[in-house]
Amino acid sequence: MPAIKKLPILATIPRSGTWFLRYAVSFLIHLDRGGRVDDRLTGEVVGRSSGMPFDFRGFRGGPLFHAQHSMPHEHLFIGHTVCPGFAEFVDDHSWWARTPFHVPGYDYLHEGLNYAYTPIDLAADVAYTPLSVRALDRAAAAGRGAPMALVYRNPLAQAASHFRYGVGHPDPAYNTVDGQPLARMPFRDYLFASALPSYAKQFVSFQAMAERHRGLVRLMPHECLMARPVEVLADLLNHLQGTARCDWRNLHHAVRLARREHLRAIETELGHSLDGTRAANISHMPSGRFEETLHNRLREDVIERLQWMGVDTDLLVWSTAGTRGDLQQQEGRVAVE
Repeated sequence: MPAIKKLPILATIPRSGTWFLRYAVSFLIHLDRGGRVDDRLTGEVVGRSSGMPFDFRGFRGGPLFHAQHSMPHEHLFIGHTVCPGFAEFVDDHSWWARTPFHVPGYDYLHEGLNYAYTPIDLAADVAYTPLSVRALDRAAAAGRGAPMALVYRNPLAQAASHFRYGVGHPDPAYNTVDGQPLARMPFRDYLFASALPSYAKQFVSFQAMAERHRGLVRLMPHECLMARPVEVLADLLNHLQGTARCDWRNLHHAVRLARREHLRAIETELGHSLDGTRAANISHMPSGRFEETLHNRLREDVIERLQWMGVDTDLLVWSTAGTRGDLQQQEGRVAVE
């Protein structure tokens, strides 16, 4: 099987709607192929009643997805990665190379994995496929790669969510810092020593490539996706396939099926969280809201630190209660985390 050398990439900063995107896009592809999804909460059959049911137990969350029949490219990446091609220009950011990510998982495509056996979902009878990261990097650096996009959350909400995620994670790589339990670490210390540097590393890679190859790389605030999930996801998919398509006939259904309450019901059915790290009664999708007092108290310091690392903070969108309320009325609560 030949290695994949050209790949549309829908990247996310961790805790920025990754599993919502993975399920929504996978539901869309499955419905486009004539499949069906049974809504676990309403009992509604979405799609053809005679179609093949969605295989929740076999679904792993990619990061590669077989997208044929929905998009012109055969494959699609949805997950966390540094922007392909950025390594060619990393010297423009002196702090970048000497600043490690504080936990694994921020850069799937450059963590030295066995990419000859990259997990893939929605491909009939194929669980793994070869991927040439070197070819992806070369093409992206030259502006000849497939379109890419980054979905990023405001850094305070992202850090708070990742902090909760780490505290409840069974792996010491996530729940400890320098051998000490993360739960005993003040959030401010975690924010400035760990969360913001990792956020900036991933964000700057896409920001730099978007400036270098305008039209090829896009940046999309997570808050916009949450406020208008159908419209914004359609816009992202149009960008990734390189056309102005307007007939995503199953997208509204796919987004509805990816609402948080439905994904929690799926977790209960599976007996574990969607990311596989904990039991279903301890979901990886927390329902608590970020404390606005903490948010407001730290925002100016966060902006100053990110600006020092080269992040264009004018691109950040800070959550508002109104945005969340509008979203709940329009689409139900999607899987924010």
